[in-house]
Amino acid sequence: MSEFDFDMQAAWLRRFSSDAASNLGAFALRLKEALPECVTVHEQKGLFSRTGKITGVTIELGESRYKLEIANGHLVSSVAMVVRGITLNTKLLSPPEWFARLAEETKKASAHAHALSSSLQQFMVG
Repeated sequence: MSEFDFDMQAAWLRRFSSDAASNLGAFALRLKEALPECVTVHEQKGLFSRTGKITGVTIELGESRYKLEIANGHLVSSVAMVVRGITLNTKLLSPPEWFARLAEETKKASAHAHALSSSLQQFMVG
């Protein structure tokens, strides 16, 4: 892991430690904007409220389901292996490890999408 990755993880941890609830909300909404088909934002709504409080986020990437939520004021992060809609196993991870794995998985997905796009473009031109 590079020094940049470590610094980024440390910054995320400091940010989430200071105000986990509002930072989780901002993070979840940013993920939803970037990957709308892969992200589910979890909210808790009061009986008479129109808006809810964001309590967690789930990201589906391939056979991995990344989940980050707040439980008793602390971040709880996990990665599950899901095949054909069936969860085979779930691992609890520390938030820094969770962020690192999610970043790596999104890099792989992005590289795959870029390669596919290039291949299609070459086919159309060629």
